[in-house]
Amino acid sequence: MDLEFKEEERLLRDSLARFLSQRFPFEKRRHLRSAEAQLAAWREVDAAIGVGAAPLPEHVGGVGGGRVAAMIIAEELGAALAVTPFIDCHILSATLLLALGEDARVGAIARGDALVITAIEEPQTRGDIAAIRARATAAPGGWTLTGQKIAVPFAAEASDILLPARDEGGQLRLFQLPTASLCGKLHPYRTIDDAPAADLLLEGEPIDAAREIGRGRDAEAALHAAVEAAISALCAEAAGLARVLLEDTLSYTRQRRQFGQPLSSFQALQHRMVDMLLRREEISAAALLAALKPHDARASAGAKATVNEAIRKMAQEAVQLHGAMGMTEELRVGHYFKRATAIEQRLGTSDAHVARYAAAMQRAG
Repeated sequence: MDLEFKEEERLLRDSLARFLSQRFPFEKRRHLRSAEAQLAAWREVDAAIGVGAAPLPEHVGGVGGGRVAAMIIAEELGAALAVTPFIDCHILSATLLLALGEDARVGAIARGDALVITAIEEPQTRGDIAAIRARATAAPGGWTLTGQKIAVPFAAEASDILLPARDEGGQLRLFQLPTASLCGKLHPYRTIDDAPAADLLLEGEPIDAAREIGRGRDAEAALHAAVEAAISALCAEAAGLARVLLEDTLSYTRQRRQFGQPLSSFQALQHRMVDMLLRREEISAAALLAALKPHDARASAGAKATVNEAIRKMAQEAVQLHGAMGMTEELRVGHYFKRATAIEQRLGTSDAHVARYAAAMQRAG
């Protein structure tokens, strides 16, 4: 198997990395903490490089780069610690809409005309679609929705929200709702990694029947495919974080001196940094596996379980090797630690994915 990037993939990676380092270095991050500033930065990146359309198929106006392009983009955005709706809109929601045949809506995403976010998580889900309990009750002319969605990224800033719920028979149904129709139901806040999110409380919201875009096994399969794609991209983003965590730790220990010697000269610390290097390689390999096996649940489950453990231990080591400086606002490592923590908790914990991997192995025989 050829694991080398093609010329156009290398060009995408290098162009995006260069643009992010020039236009949005870490020193500018404190000026990009509002959702408006973050979205403006994302639109600038998208307009300059075309990253929003890069992973999407050509028939909807994309470039056709698929999961490899998504992996490259997510990794570089992770390395730059960029807060963007790329994974939630251009990967998760776009994959879901494509699977449902909603090509026109995906075309709007590819052009940058729509910001569509999928509200999956509920207090008990942890990335498990089967645990969704939001309720869709039949009503004259449509439905009423009840339930709670939590930690929905960029929910208040989205043009539309895709909302999965179950009917009285337990069948999954998917609705696309304009964010404007949810006025007063969204409760925005900032997460620990400075990303915008919101909780959504539904108390018998009336929904027109035309808002339903999928149901039953097709909707369930489409949502599963979308979550798998998002997990793959999250693993790639973690690879970008890991790269910077290691680079910054190596640089700091070479500069910081104790007993007249640089910290990097102490053998005990060298061993810990070698462990960090090995974990970085683990994360990169897991991200690549998830990208190259898009329809293998074992690949994404194994990758996310591996990445969760490795990025947590790497981030902890980076902070500890920086000492008290590790959690200051001035150094990058503390901010990357917070993002690593958020990635570890998104769309399933290590235990959940280990269980999912075991179940997939049993089904495979």
